[in-house]
Amino acid sequence: HTKEYEELSISSTAEHVRAYIKVQDGCNQFCTYCIIPFARGRVRSRKIEEVLSEVETLAAKGYKEVVLTGIHLSSYGVDDRKASSFLELKGRPLLELLTAANAVEGIERIRLGSLEQRIITEEFVAHLAALPKVCPHFHLSLQSGCDETLRRMNRHYTLSLIHI
Repeated sequence: HTKEYEELSISSTAEHVRAYIKVQDGCNQFCTYCIIPFARGRVRSRKIEEVLSEVETLAAKGYKEVVLTGIHLSSYGVDDRKASSFLELKGRPLLELLTAANAVEGIERIRLGSLEQRIITEEFVAHLAALPKVCPHFHLSLQSGCDETLRRMNRHYTLSLIHI
């Protein structure tokens, strides 16, 4: 149960245009049915400098697109900011990472892995809309349309909190 992010960068993949970059691991949500916090540990994030170095290396090798992924991508940076939750940070660390990746020469498209729907606020979307390389697409993990089921799943939200 380390608190450090295990550095596992890549310099090439089988795909020739798109590369997947894991920037976050672990989860602090402890949903009823999920083993991730026990198996993968608490949230750990890669440092922006390390991610940017990998993005730059991939761009230099001709990759045009990067997909930033993580077990709970919305929690990126929670461990570095000593915040109690990703909602407290309003996605700012992830936005900082995206802003920096957007400036990398040679990268034309940036995509995000699955996001927690509560991070999608007007402020978050407005910031992303100002980054021309970020693709206008979200993968949201909606577990149920029933508040009682969400409560039993310990999903930390109700339908009234989802602004989609």
